[in-house]
Formats: sequence, structure tokens, C-alpha cells
Amino acid sequence: MRQAMRNYLVFLWRCGRLAFVGDWRYYAWVGVLSLFCLLGINAYAKQFAYGLVVTGMSDQVSWGVYIANFTFLVGVAAAAVMMVIPVYIYNNEELHDLVIFGELLAVAAILMCLAFVTVDLGRPDRFWHLIPGLGQFNFPASMLSWDVLVLNGYLLLNVHICGYLLYCRYRGRPPAKWFYIPFVFIAIVWAVSIHTVTAFLYVGLGGRPFWNSAIVGPRFLASAFTAGPALIILAMQVVRRVTSFAPRGDASWLRGEMGGGARLKSRAATLGDLDLLARHLAEMATVTKEVRQSILAGATVLEAKVGEVVLRQGETEKDTFFVLKGRVVVRREEGGRFRITRSLGLGEQFGEISALAGTPRTGTAVAEEPALILCLPVGSLRKLMTAPKMNKVIRSRMSERLLITDRALMTLRSIVQVSMLINVFLLANEVFKEFYSGNLHVASSKYLFLGLHGHHALVPWIWTAIAFNLVAMVLLVLPVSRSLKWLNVTCVLCIVGIWIEKGMGLVIPGFIPTPLGEMVEYSPSLNEALVCFGIWAFGLLCYTIFLRMAVPILQGRLSKANEGQPKFGASGAS
Repeated sequence: MRQAMRNYLVFLWRCGRLAFVGDWRYYAWVGVLSLFCLLGINAYAKQFAYGLVVTGMSDQVSWGVYIANFTFLVGVAAAAVMMVIPVYIYNNEELHDLVIFGELLAVAAILMCLAFVTVDLGRPDRFWHLIPGLGQFNFPASMLSWDVLVLNGYLLLNVHICGYLLYCRYRGRPPAKWFYIPFVFIAIVWAVSIHTVTAFLYVGLGGRPFWNSAIVGPRFLASAFTAGPALIILAMQVVRRVTSFAPRGDASWLRGEMGGGARLKSRAATLGDLDLLARHLAEMATVTKEVRQSILAGATVLEAKVGEVVLRQGETEKDTFFVLKGRVVVRREEGGRFRITRSLGLGEQFGEISALAGTPRTGTAVAEEPALILCLPVGSLRKLMTAPKMNKVIRSRMSERLLITDRALMTLRSIVQVSMLINVFLLANEVFKEFYSGNLHVASSKYLFLGLHGHHALVPWIWTAIAFNLVAMVLLVLPVSRSLKWLNVTCVLCIVGIWIEKGMGLVIPGFIPTPLGEMVEYSPSLNEALVCFGIWAFGLLCYTIFLRMAVPILQGRLSKANEGQPKFGASGAS
């Protein structure tokens, strides 16, 4: 138990240190975000000292841009489920590597949600009343109490799932399915519940007819499943870029130029080589002597110098490899850039997926250090996998890579496409319901879409949102959005359009006009805007740090195996 605790603390320490290491791009980005965080803290200090009078809110419009951002970000957090479902229910391998990134985004989004709720409170010191077991928790009558439960519960679920999977990857061992799979399925239901409960906060207010509609919940989910994956598409392309090297970059050895086209030195493998593998791969000890002897037929040991290529992307040879000495980097070329997908140390394998499936290699393996590599024909690999423990470890490691492919992004595009169509359809239904009936309750909708009694502050906002959503919908339907450049434009339109629609276009009109017929418009103050920028910067800073820790673990460059070795590099892309 003591050793397990020590290992976990070392893991946290190494991850924490990694958050402060990067190249100039990383430091510049973190510096800018930190500056906005400080500006936000300063603005909130003024609000804390003088009260909500420094905001644009009033007695008539008591919710403003804080709750607008909260509503949008709850949807972003819920959207992580749109990657969990295809991977864990439909076994979609294309999205396998994006699940952790999506759940880390959910953690950052929930932290921002809690921050926006806190700054919206006039007396944040009374927040403890909402904590179960401590405060006056009006459960189950209060929808706000439900919201506190689902938000914090979803945060804990995602922290557990991400933390456990990353720690197992760091230790180089397969995760125990009983310890995380049940929580994955609970999180799927929970993700739907957090946005549904948020919708019920509005729907349950019978005195506000603009919100009092059963369609608000489905609209929230449709918009969430549009904006969330769109944000992940943009974030994953940033991750791909910062973990890649340009064709004329400094890492020429990574492209295998030093290896040229010469064949590596090789010799026949011996039982001694298998014993050496067993020192680094404990499961190898369970393989019987007879099986070891049989797999030596055709097996060789390769000697690779730094920069020499072991296998090339696109080749069709059916061999698999185990590292006996040194380190090997697997990189993938896509769009003229080289991206590390795996970094392998002693006892680790590569090339097994294409060997077993008979498909072309998906990457190029290059020696990062002088290396000895055991090369096994696919027939020998199958014999090795007859040992149950070796079969388990080989199959578990087959998914250990960081492979963000264009095909995976296109799968997310399909999710955004369907969700946007549903979102626009539901919006059209809501507009029809409001305007066709022509009753007195249409006043808020008239104020939002057309203006009312000379007040029209939100009209440009909502029509901008509708234009963005319609253009994004058309682009998603057309094949042009299969180009990443146009897909990025579409994702930005989706995010901005839905932020306006679910923010300023949903929260503010519910208060205008008031139940007494007053027309009191709202616009955020500068201080209010600075607080919002500070919280967004805080969330992006959290997500940046989460990715800075997670990417090297997923690549294999930060692991238990290299715990006592020098740092693997100070680059933000390493």
C-alpha cells in the first residue's frame, strides 16, 4: 500500500512538473491566459467589494452574461458523451484516442461552470448552503439543488475516468474494466442529465412564458451536441499541430534521414534474446520453453542507430517488433507534417496491428536511441499470443497510441452535422409556436426577434446567431466541409452561433418585458466582461495544462519505465 501511494505521488509530481515545461509557444500561450486570469480576478475583486451594481444586471434582469456562459458551458461538458458512446458502445476505434481529450474538456468546462455560478452570486460566502450535508439543501424540491448534484457528480466521474486511464497508461498496465467501465456508462446518463436539469431550471419558472416550453430540454441537448464536438475538432487540430514537426524542422533524425535506404544490421534471435525481453516484460515469463523455441523460427534481432528506420509508413511486411534496448519513436506523416503517435521503451511492442490485420503500416518507426529490436514474423506473434497473459498484454497495448486522424475528425463532423440539423429544426418549431399563436406571451419573442416598443438591443444578436447557424448547417450538408479548412470555419460558426442563441438569445429575453410590463434592457458592463474573459482564460489554462500532461503519457514519453531517466525534452510538442 505504501509503495502504491509512493508511485501515485511520483506520478502526480512528474505530471505537475511537466505543466511548467514547454517551448516558446507554450509559454506565450500560458502567459497570455494568465494575464487574462489576473484581469478577471481584479475585476471580480471590484465586484466583491462593491456588489453586483458594477455589472449590467438589475432587479428586473437578474441573470446576465454569467448565466449565459454557464448555460453554454454545461452543453460543452455534456458533449463529451458524443465520443464516449461511439467508442464504448459501438467500438469505434477512430475516436478511441479522442475520448480522454473530450473528457478532459468536460472537466475544464465544469470548472468554468462552477466559477460562473460563483461570480453570479451576490454573496458567494453563502454558497456552502448548497453543499449536501452542510447547508440548507432544499432537495428534491429545488431544481438548483439537482443542478449542484449533477454538475459536481459529473465532474467527479470525469476526473476519476481520465485520472485512472492516464495512470494505467503511465504504469504500462491494462486498466481494470470493472473499475472504470461502469463509471463510463453512468457518465453517459449523467451527461444527458446535467444539461436536462439546466434546461429545467428555466422551464420550471412558470412566470416566465418565454422559457416555459417542453422543447427547451431537447433544444439544449441538440445545441450541446453541436457546439461541443465542434470545439473538440478545433482543439484536436491544435494538439496535432503542436505535437508535430514541420518537414524542415530540427528533428531530421525523426524522419529517418540518417538511416537512408540501407537495411539494418540483423542476426538470428536466440533464447537469450527472449530472456532479455522477459526482464522488461514480466508476462513473457509465463510463456513455456516449447513456445519460446517455436517462435524463434524466422525471428531476428535488429541493431538500429539513432535515426535509422525500422519500418516505414505504407509498407506491407507482416512483422512485429519488441524493444530490447534503447527507445523507438513511431511517427505518422499527414499533410506534410510528422507527428509522434507512440514513444516506446524497453519491452514495448510496435507494428502488431498492421501485422495481425494484414494492412499497410500506419506510421514509421525510427530509433530515438541506439536500439536492439526483436523482430517476429506474424506467425510467431500468434504463437506467442497463445499464452493467455501475453495475449492480454499485447491486445491491451494495441490501443496505446496517440492517433488523431482526419477520419476521426470527419466522424465528429458527422455528429455536428446531424445535431445542427436537429437544432435548427427545433428552433424553427419554437419560432412557429411563439408567433403563430399570437397571444400575449409572445412579447419576449417579439422583443428578441423584431424589437418591442422601440427596444431592440438583442435583435442584431439573434439574427447573427441564426445566420451563423444556417450557414454552418448548409456547409455541413455540402461536401465542402470535408476539407479541414472549411470544417474549421463551420465549427467556429457553430460555436459562436450557439453561444449567442443559448446565451444572450435565451437568458435575457425571459426577463423582458417583466411580469409588470416594464421594458428594462440589459447589456454587460466592462467589469462584467473582464470577469467573463478571466473565467474563460482560466478554463483554457486548465485544459492546456491537462493536455500538456496527458499527451506525453498517451505518446509513451512519460511513463513509469523512464521514471529515473533524464527529462525526455523541454519542448511543448514533446
